[in-house]
Amino acid sequence: MRQRRWSRVGGVVSSLALVGVLATGCSDGADTGAEAQVGTACDPEADVTITVGERPTSDQAATLEAWENAIAAFEELHPNITIEDEETKYDVSTFSALLVGGTLPTTLQVPFTDIQALIARGQAADITTYVEGDEVLSQLNPQVAGVTQDAEGHTFGVVRAAYTMGLVYDRALFEQAGLDPDAPPATWDEVLDAAATISEKTGETGFIIPTTGNVGGWLLTSMAYSNGSLVQEADGDTTTVTLDTPGMRESLEFLHDVRWGQDAAGDNFLHDNNTIRDDLAAGYVGQSLNGANLYNSVVISRGMPAEDFGLAPFPAGDDAVGVLGGGNIQWFSPKATPDQLCAALEWTKYYFLDRYVDEEAATTWAESQVADDLPVGLPEVPVVSQEQYETFLGWIEPQVNVPRENYQAYIDSLPDATIVAEPAVKAQELYAALDPVAQAVLTREDADPAELLQAAQAQVQDLVDAG
Repeated sequence: MRQRRWSRVGGVVSSLALVGVLATGCSDGADTGAEAQVGTACDPEADVTITVGERPTSDQAATLEAWENAIAAFEELHPNITIEDEETKYDVSTFSALLVGGTLPTTLQVPFTDIQALIARGQAADITTYVEGDEVLSQLNPQVAGVTQDAEGHTFGVVRAAYTMGLVYDRALFEQAGLDPDAPPATWDEVLDAAATISEKTGETGFIIPTTGNVGGWLLTSMAYSNGSLVQEADGDTTTVTLDTPGMRESLEFLHDVRWGQDAAGDNFLHDNNTIRDDLAAGYVGQSLNGANLYNSVVISRGMPAEDFGLAPFPAGDDAVGVLGGGNIQWFSPKATPDQLCAALEWTKYYFLDRYVDEEAATTWAESQVADDLPVGLPEVPVVSQEQYETFLGWIEPQVNVPRENYQAYIDSLPDATIVAEPAVKAQELYAALDPVAQAVLTREDADPAELLQAAQAQVQDLVDAG
């Protein structure tokens, strides 16, 4: 495999190290049929074919053209590598069966939430040696790289995009309520005060969160982090579920105050993640909590005026342990051969990371986004160093088509943010157990948070213990 010439990231020039790969076979009894051999080195001259998922669909004409051009350019740089692309995307309901059946691509995107479960089941290739030997991959933002690692520090994926949770708010409703949209709430008390004002002055919902589809539990977990409590503790192979904590109880007390103290939570307490986006886009909700990457969903897909979309840092409690983070991870099949893994890592760097370190790639990407009426310049957690990311922003500045000044508080918070990963064990089950807790507090004034949390904690602990 010919080494690709890379621009400098933090003063370091990268090429993929041609060293032994520790490709995962099967762990914890999982049977994935892995073909890669532990410690086998790549052959730099071997002809190899890889399959790559997430080919853009035909309705994304400019993005699809840029994708096809990128594949052609990549294959010209690496004449021994052939890429076969397909539209396959990660689907938790079919992933395991497709992996065992050998029909998954060599590489595709998986969410932050699921990578630890894939690692535990032996369903992700161990790429540790490649990451350690590569001067771009080893220099990626350590704030987010840890989510791809196991307890021993082995790496099983490459973070290609990241975000944190944030306070999403309607700047137009803030103005109607006499609030300054350029000075969004920073604490829970300020969010509560703003919710009361919005509800009183505009008649719309001052603050509400989704509470179904595991999203309520996801957001309660984020709130608990902000209020000083984690939801799991790990000691070796033992995981203890910790839901009945001061931070979680404070989070529920806040929801209770919005609903019953200020009557500012509207009248729908069973939002899912789609209906909350519908109501945000329609101007019915003043404030909510969600991933800070919500712009596409409410502005591009649902038509909220771009100038009305506000984004602020996740509200901070007195003893915050950090802010929950998420994003996209490039996954590599444990059934891949060492040569395929080398090729897939080269493709990952070329297509997903190149724009951060190469001006031409950055411009090409930004222009294709604009041509497809997609945003350029949205706030994001940098996957490269802050210095290099600022250089990237300079390259794409002519194509930026979003009002970045509306997200300034959020952008300013990122360099100092402590990003905390989602629960490593049974995350979705934990979130599911917390959904009805949030619903109960919002629908029953006399709901007992301690009783609800103790029951949820016992339920999730049983699931964790069962494996």
